[in-house]
Amino acid sequence: MLNMEIPDPFASFVADKYKNFKGPKYDYIAKEWSMNCGCCDEEIFAGNRKMLTKIRLYHTRNECCGGY
Repeated sequence: MLNMEIPDPFASFVADKYKNFKGPKYDYIAKEWSMNCGCCDEEIFAGNRKMLTKIRLYHTRNECCGGY
């Protein structure tokens, strides 16, 4: 069976552009920032980039690395 759905060129461009990107990514549809934790590879979400940085620092310092 063939898939007759036409892919969205903007969505496929963004997916290809950020395929191997490791830092924070902005999702235009959900209007939120996301990234994976560098230590435990857990996905972190936030409404803006400043809040994402605060959540990432709290997560790495207190949750996945056990404090320092």
